Amino acid sequence: MSVFNLTLVLYYNNPNPATMATNSFILTFLGDVMLGRLIDQLLPNHVDSPTDARKAAHFKSEDPSLEPTKYTPSTPWGTTLPLLRTSDLLLINLETSVTTTSSPWPNKEYNYRMHPANLAPVLHAARVDYTSLANNHILDYSTEGLIETVWTLKEAGISFAGAGENTDEAYKPAILYLPRSLQEYHSRRVDGEKVLSTRWSQQEREVLDAPGTGYPVYVYSASDHPQEWGATVPNFHFIEYSPATRERLRKLLMRNGSAAPALKIFSVHWGSNYKWCPPDHIRSLAHFLIDECGVDIVHGHSSHHVQGVEVYRGKVIICGCGDFVDDYVVHEKYRNDLGAVWRVIVTGEAKSLVLDRLEIFPTRIDQFRANQLDKSDKDHEWVTEKIRELSGKLGTAVRNDTGDQGQILIDIR
Repeated sequence: MSVFNLTLVLYYNNPNPATMATNSFILTFLGDVMLGRLIDQLLPNHVDSPTDARKAAHFKSEDPSLEPTKYTPSTPWGTTLPLLRTSDLLLINLETSVTTTSSPWPNKEYNYRMHPANLAPVLHAARVDYTSLANNHILDYSTEGLIETVWTLKEAGISFAGAGENTDEAYKPAILYLPRSLQEYHSRRVDGEKVLSTRWSQQEREVLDAPGTGYPVYVYSASDHPQEWGATVPNFHFIEYSPATRERLRKLLMRNGSAAPALKIFSVHWGSNYKWCPPDHIRSLAHFLIDECGVDIVHGHSSHHVQGVEVYRGKVIICGCGDFVDDYVVHEKYRNDLGAVWRVIVTGEAKSLVLDRLEIFPTRIDQFRANQLDKSDKDHEWVTEKIRELSGKLGTAVRNDTGDQGQILIDIR
């Protein structure tokens, strides 16, 4: 059944008016979403942490908007929420463990966790479809905390990759779908709410289940740190910059054969904190993922600040998305409070998806919420010029004009 004969079935439920008239789709990527520590204490449910509770009480005493009746599950997304909800797919890096387990990983400087009861309300508020779990905080409360995180995501109906209950679950891709109504059908979730298959008629289910319907999107995830977890936790997808790792990745990403997806994404937590430009070994791995593993989009994160973009052979490498929301102290030089919403616009052609352009909407973390910056804001200019400078060093040009919401534009084809 051709994807082009499914317009009525696929779009009747919560259509995206921005993409409905054409065969184009919006894939939105965010960097580190850290909902633990003080943010967790501000939300309706929170883990038992007297130290974090005292700090949160101080901020609440100075800002009434942080009171429990006002700081709701939608609040961490701030003014970016309408933009996020226009996405056909929304992918994030979840930079915290989701657990009530109280035993942190030993001898680790920072350990983050959020209450499991907060996860679904917060992520569903923005219509998050996918979370990367391969990062340096997912095991902050050891394997027990990771397993509870996985169970909580499964209960919420949110896809994940990079860590899991076993090695296979950590390494295998999350499978998402376009258009969005097909994603909702397969996940049995509409705006976060569970729905039964009977929501769709028998005829509609036959169409939606037919081979070749829609566009499958595969998302893999991995991290190059911490090495200790790579050596001791088999259900954490750790990578190195070695020939052995490349061979393993090639086999993993290319084993689908004739059932290749329409789009392949590699979400990766890599590199050192607070470095403007990725080192050569990271760029080389990104090129390898595209050249030999069929990856279309490299979704990089970990640096804590925005990095440049490289358009490479019609594909895109987002080196570092930056922090999206957290409770961190602001670094004066690297401005880790300034991030972005990164949107890749793709167009369906036959059974594949082609990358058209990247749109970058600068954001700023303010009082534990992410806010979209107006073009007139000086921080919008800072983000724009920084991305222009850093992308230029990677051989990629940023357009001189901006979009209708002040978004930075990079052509991919």
